[in-house]
Amino acid sequence: MRRTIHLLLLCVTAVGAFAFSPTNKVGHQRCALKASSAQTVPATHHDGVKCNDVQWIIQWRGEGAEGYSSTLRQWEFNCAFKAEVAEYWNDSTIHDMPMNGYLDGIQFDFRDALTYQGPIYHPDTVQNQEEEIIGEPIPASQVAAYESGMQYLTVNFPSSSDDVYTADVLNQILQYTIQRCSLVRNGFLLVASGNSYEELAVKAMDYGSFNDVMEGGSNQDATWSIRLRRYGPEDESVNQDGKKRVTKQARYGKNVRSPLTDERNAIFAMKDMVELFHGRVNLSKPDCKIYLFDGLKSAIVDDSTKCLARAIGKGPKVSIYAPKTRICVTTTPLCPIAAFTLCNVAQLRPHFTVLDPFAGSCASLLAAAHIATNSARPTKSQGGTVSIEVAHNGLINRDDILRDFESRALVPPLDIIHGDCMLYETRERARQVIGQNSFDCIITDPPYGIREAMTSGEDDGSSLPPLTQLFYAMGRDRAMGEPLLKVGGRLVAFIPVRKGETLEECLPDLQVRAEAGLVIEGEGREQVLNDILSRWLVSFVCVS
Repeated sequence: MRRTIHLLLLCVTAVGAFAFSPTNKVGHQRCALKASSAQTVPATHHDGVKCNDVQWIIQWRGEGAEGYSSTLRQWEFNCAFKAEVAEYWNDSTIHDMPMNGYLDGIQFDFRDALTYQGPIYHPDTVQNQEEEIIGEPIPASQVAAYESGMQYLTVNFPSSSDDVYTADVLNQILQYTIQRCSLVRNGFLLVASGNSYEELAVKAMDYGSFNDVMEGGSNQDATWSIRLRRYGPEDESVNQDGKKRVTKQARYGKNVRSPLTDERNAIFAMKDMVELFHGRVNLSKPDCKIYLFDGLKSAIVDDSTKCLARAIGKGPKVSIYAPKTRICVTTTPLCPIAAFTLCNVAQLRPHFTVLDPFAGSCASLLAAAHIATNSARPTKSQGGTVSIEVAHNGLINRDDILRDFESRALVPPLDIIHGDCMLYETRERARQVIGQNSFDCIITDPPYGIREAMTSGEDDGSSLPPLTQLFYAMGRDRAMGEPLLKVGGRLVAFIPVRKGETLEECLPDLQVRAEAGLVIEGEGREQVLNDILSRWLVSFVCVS
């Protein structure tokens, strides 16, 4: 029998929510998962289901270009969640199960939660011809983007973890996951579901979901707000002055707001609960943000269409790492979404040692430092990052890289090595930086064409792609008993694939992978860059 945790993923772009931790007074703080302080998240909620049926809502970031990040978001979330589970246990085994085996046993099942009910034809192309409306159909990709924009998620834990996690632990694991995922905007605890706002309030009071913000609660002085977000078809109603008002369906990737009149009416319907809140209302920057979601597809456990939720986490502000904000400027910088995704797919943990052998301006290591720096949990040992870059200071200024870290209050790399990662001496120097050990993970975005023909100092395979050359080098190190990557560690990389090529054709061949002790994990994910070039995110695990 597997342990099942239900979640609801909300993937439409809306107004951001404060990452409110019920275990803290009012501040945006993070508590250690194993803290023994009094917890304020109720152990029973949502229709009386115990903590093993905790439900959440996740709000995905929108996309600047259709398809740029949607293929990566679930993988990033899943891997980050597993990393946070591993960090909670902070040990090599869980109930006598090897850590990697236990994490592999966690399963995620996503289901769309929205049904597109908007226009059939694109509004700019609609024509009336002989009482027949014709036009250009809404692209199927846009319909799919909307319907997958809100998803249900079921998480199945291995049976050995029955009765292990409390609701508080699960909520904190989710909070930590959200705070490191570049493709997540906000996360919420699903407090109650029902078919009326009055019903939501009654259930929330029965479950004690807001006891902490009521008089005598641990957050009784916290400011609060309630916001209504409505999804579904266009709704036509009549105002008090007799004029018609049409509320349009929310679109994926667009801000979602509801009329203030509807919001006030909803809050008034919940007055029996709201009147018990001790703190003041603050609509601009409340400590506790509460949301009403209306018009969803049937909830997981019943046919209700309204949900009451509480904000518990907020994704990282990745825009502060955008190329235009960087001091070290390069011609082909890695975007922060890609950098964070590399780290999360590698299941990076705060104490990990991390190597980027094609570091460039260290965008990937900025993301790694952000994840490590923003972790409040104690770790077994101090980690760190190391970069290798062959370009000289005239192209990539290493002092500017350090200033990029310092200006963001991040721990800089242990070393920024000027050298060729294909040379044994360079790799040996990287190992020496971390005490002559192997690295916990390797993350990298190899050059896509500029250095494919660079000359390696150790073999004649200079025409091979850089990643393949690195695999050859790792195989040589492994044969010498000096592996670059620890057993169980991951090498995560973007691999360029041109039009007409397949991913398998662009991967290092099986023999080279075997010599490096690496096996591919899963199928990889494609990210389309333009009409002729894609890059695939691929993860390899070191097995020996």
